[in-house]
Amino acid sequence: MGTETDAHPLAALARPVDRSSPMPAWAQVHRDLKGLIEQTSEIGEQLPTEIDMAAIYGVSRITVRQALSTLAQDGYIERRQGAGTFVTDRPQLVQHDFGLMTPWRDRFRAAGEDAMSLHLQDRAPEPEPAELASELSAEEREGEKLHMKRLHVVNGRPIGITDSWVRGRAARELAGRPLVEGSLSKTMTELGIRSTETHHFLEVRVVSRAEAALLQTGEEGTLFVDWSIGRADGELVETSRTVWLGTRVRFHYATTP
Repeated sequence: MGTETDAHPLAALARPVDRSSPMPAWAQVHRDLKGLIEQTSEIGEQLPTEIDMAAIYGVSRITVRQALSTLAQDGYIERRQGAGTFVTDRPQLVQHDFGLMTPWRDRFRAAGEDAMSLHLQDRAPEPEPAELASELSAEEREGEKLHMKRLHVVNGRPIGITDSWVRGRAARELAGRPLVEGSLSKTMTELGIRSTETHHFLEVRVVSRAEAALLQTGEEGTLFVDWSIGRADGELVETSRTVWLGTRVRFHYATTP
């Protein structure tokens, strides 16, 4: 006769933790549960208890609890005190349109969404990453620069982080200055400073511990990284790194014949 654990659909579909994998056990459980929820679970469905899931995956309850905590942060499940864990009506991915010149916050606000960028002024300055510095001339790498960090939030959920390193007059005039709506581009426009040519480089990587803390997600999350270099009439204005959380953002672009 099967046990209550065996009776739950997850028992037949779940992949036990691979002890030889470099991925932490909790991250493997998180990855597997996320996939099963996306593929087979219905909104409102109750998941097995922590004890049952620990048996299904062959791990401790602490490991299961860490995986569930991250799933809850990403909006996949709801944990109700005394009742259990349930699959939620997951929020739609935020769509970011490449190639549109309207600031992304303004587009979301026009659609009735609550979108903002928070200028994290109390964060310690960070050095310009090697990935950006390698694309600059020796003179540009040595020039005066100011680091600024912003956290992007839509409907109360962090979706991305931008670090910028501004040069020249922008660096001098922005030092100690609050940003307009947390937006560096809007503030620079008010100052009459803007890039006339910007090059972008895209890649995908895993979130760092510091980024996971700001984005309120687990440390196994995937990021879309947009490196950019902006110049005005050949003079370097700004370099930046924007990371978008893959579980909360998707990208769109259109082409015409």
